Amino acid sequence: MGKNLIQQARGKGSPTYRAPSFRYKGAIKLKKIEDKDIAGKIMDITTCPGHSAPLAYVEYEDGESCLITAPENIRVGESISAGPNSDIKSGNTTTLDNIPEGTLIFNIESQPGDGGKFCRASGTFARVVSKVKDIVTVQLPSKKQKSFNKNCR
Repeated sequence: MGKNLIQQARGKGSPTYRAPSFRYKGAIKLKKIEDKDIAGKIMDITTCPGHSAPLAYVEYEDGESCLITAPENIRVGESISAGPNSDIKSGNTTTLDNIPEGTLIFNIESQPGDGGKFCRASGTFARVVSKVKDIVTVQLPSKKQKSFNKNCR
């Protein structure tokens, strides 16, 4: 008779091949795009079985709260900011246009406002290589260079 191929076993949907999505803390997203800077405070750092990196629960001044990938050297109670003119500091969210060349970054948006698609795994980072008009070139962890819109965060 033989046995099922691995792709056939996965398609059946047994508990071995199912993601425990009921245990996930939530979706990782960046704060919605705004014209002004908004400060936030890190309330908790937690782990989630669906993510390799630790997550930080952030509450912003305007009452909005969200889960973000926790950057290195961040602590509970520390304040961060999100906006176009935020300082270049660990945990802050700003547009690629405001980040100087050579800076290490993570959780990069593919299109402005999509919440972040690149460099989201634990311990990964990219480097801003160059800026030309409306395009920012970033070197990804694979050493491949990719161009992004300057308004991506």
